[in-house]
Amino acid sequence: MIKVCHISSAHPPFDVRIFHKECISLVKAGYDVSLVVTHDKHETVQGVKMIPLPPTKGRIHRMVIKTHFAFYRALKTKSKIYHFHDPELMIAGILLKIMGKKVVFDSHENVSSQIENKSWIGNKPVRLLVKNCYRLFEKFAILFYDTVVSVTPEIVDFLSPKKGVLVRNYPIISLIENQGSRTEEKEQTTLIYAGGLTKIRGIKEICEAVKLTEKNVELILLGNWESEKFKNECLTNKNKVKYLGVLPLKEVYPMMKNADLGMATLYPEKNHLNSLPIKAFEYMACNLPILMSNLPYWVNTFEGCAMFVDPNSVEAIKEKIEWFVDHKESGKEMGRFGNAEVKRKYSWEEESKELVNMYKSILK
Repeated sequence: MIKVCHISSAHPPFDVRIFHKECISLVKAGYDVSLVVTHDKHETVQGVKMIPLPPTKGRIHRMVIKTHFAFYRALKTKSKIYHFHDPELMIAGILLKIMGKKVVFDSHENVSSQIENKSWIGNKPVRLLVKNCYRLFEKFAILFYDTVVSVTPEIVDFLSPKKGVLVRNYPIISLIENQGSRTEEKEQTTLIYAGGLTKIRGIKEICEAVKLTEKNVELILLGNWESEKFKNECLTNKNKVKYLGVLPLKEVYPMMKNADLGMATLYPEKNHLNSLPIKAFEYMACNLPILMSNLPYWVNTFEGCAMFVDPNSVEAIKEKIEWFVDHKESGKEMGRFGNAEVKRKYSWEEESKELVNMYKSILK
């Protein structure tokens, strides 16, 4: 049995893409899979051998100390293929390739574009310098790797047209369908957002819109906040906005199925313009219509499944929510159409074949 080791110093142990999709799909395909990741113990979960890393103690610790732990613990698995998921592990990837291993770099997003929005790095000129330095090193590091994976054709072409492989981040339809069904019918209209609770994802605007409307609505938020300060700015009306923390998938999907409208009003940042947000596909799989940013790429992809709005306009978001409350049958039709589309075109069950074929190609 061929040994495979996935490595992440930044993601949670049961990350949807890394653990639930890629690692479990490879176990089903007959590989011996280890996952080096932040966790509290050695254990085997659904066939995946969990190899724990210590908790992160700040960015410097994660990017320097933790990457060393990750490299040496991954090396101990004596795997043939090493598949890493964080940019701070690029040097580890180079070392593994020099040691004769097969190496896959899985870049979930366009990191160099992300750097432009990371205010903690410094002012705009500093971020531009860091972005350019990162991109130069990324291009150099990719020369060593066997394959570079990403989630959209645009990112694949940007990173490496020759070595790039597209493995889209589509939902696991069977997993969602097995997590219950809609059980509640109520007068109140429930909106839901599940994901990173950050400024550039438009969270404050949707909270303000819900607070301003006189309609009988509530907003449920699930995920991690970017800061305590931002959390307090958003949760000013706890009667209409409920924060329920970070929940396992088996609890998230039933909540989506019992909501009425999924929210995905991300800002038109460069890194979002050609993205395919996993939450949108999850909403569709749960029969939810979506209120989305009016990004042209999204309008083209999700037409018929969603309503579109300027994510920076609280008033426009409020008006769309109020329209939805008054036209729920139209919303249900969007939800049914989206559900049929996601089953037809956007399932992980089909997309996982690209991952398995990539591994076969590497081994050849």
